[in-house]
Amino acid sequence: MQLSGVLHAHLSTLGFFVLNIDPVLFRLGPIAVHWYGLMYVVAISVALWALMRYSRKLGIHEEQLWSLFIWTAIAGLVGGRLYFVIQQPDLVNNYLLDPINIFAVWNGGMAFFGAVFFGTATLFLLAPRYGLSRWIAIDCGAFFAVIGQIFGRVGNVVNGDILGKVVSAHVAIPAGVCTQSPCIAYVSDPHILPWAIVYTNPNNTFATLGAAYHPAQVYEMLMNIAILAILLPLRFKLPRIRAGYFFIAYLALYAISQIVVFFARDTEPVTPFLGITAFKQAQWTGLVVLLLCIPLILIVRRFSAPWTYDTAHPVPLDGVAGVPTASVNSSRAVKSQLRPVKRAVPTLEPVDDLAPWEPTRVTGGGLRNILGPRS
Repeated sequence: MQLSGVLHAHLSTLGFFVLNIDPVLFRLGPIAVHWYGLMYVVAISVALWALMRYSRKLGIHEEQLWSLFIWTAIAGLVGGRLYFVIQQPDLVNNYLLDPINIFAVWNGGMAFFGAVFFGTATLFLLAPRYGLSRWIAIDCGAFFAVIGQIFGRVGNVVNGDILGKVVSAHVAIPAGVCTQSPCIAYVSDPHILPWAIVYTNPNNTFATLGAAYHPAQVYEMLMNIAILAILLPLRFKLPRIRAGYFFIAYLALYAISQIVVFFARDTEPVTPFLGITAFKQAQWTGLVVLLLCIPLILIVRRFSAPWTYDTAHPVPLDGVAGVPTASVNSSRAVKSQLRPVKRAVPTLEPVDDLAPWEPTRVTGGGLRNILGPRS
């Protein structure tokens, strides 16, 4: 990738960035791999790696986390897409009458509030099934989100969606600058915002080519980084006060960021409400979420408790797959206990002393829930 002119001596003057990057990274026959999708994979991978380290220090076992993660990731992706779709002014013509467009995520369109709503609901409902507090589960979900969304914004920059307001409808790009893709260049111009972005790749279908935009995607990314900087030192402190406080702190900060950043966004129409015509849909959602954080604090104070587990004192797995607490000494020991029984074990208790079959256990009732002892 060319980076022509970025370190040029005229960088100190006003100007703009030229982005000539094809949104399609490469093709495998009829399959097109987009930068947008690649960055989602990177975001999920990095956030999952960080979440595993975080949860381990909270005394949560990987076996508890994996199944929760899979269901929550699916719910988050579905929720993010659906929440975007229902906000579109052409909902009926472009989506309901042509449903294939609902699945066309490569064309852009994920509302992160939808991912937060659906993902949080999934965590809250399923956490007890895997022996976890609902409140620490949503704390972990917030930690995952605050890291992952930073990388997702890189895909928005390349894709050319989440556009900001137009700085100039047409700018003069010097001949020979960024003619080959992929390329990023900086052009000095005393009449243009010094950090504006101009898209020039003909395959970009979101931005008007040659127009200079406020980089709303970058603004949002910077706000995501600021939220992470605030929350990172609190990731262990807040759960020690009450599990769930970390989630509320994230939710409030993210809501504030959306209220602020959407003033720079120009791709969403203003949504009149209660006679007010100053806010867009995401800003109204942010205001509602911010107000809901107040009763959420009271709910957490009433129903949650301080999180007392850590690496040295992990969460007991008695209620999960019939694993006795005493056997939880390492991840390897846990995994061996969670494997289906393939041979007779002479030390098992008599059948009459076994716990009754529990269909709601995560083992699905196999071998009377792995022949767990009666409690």
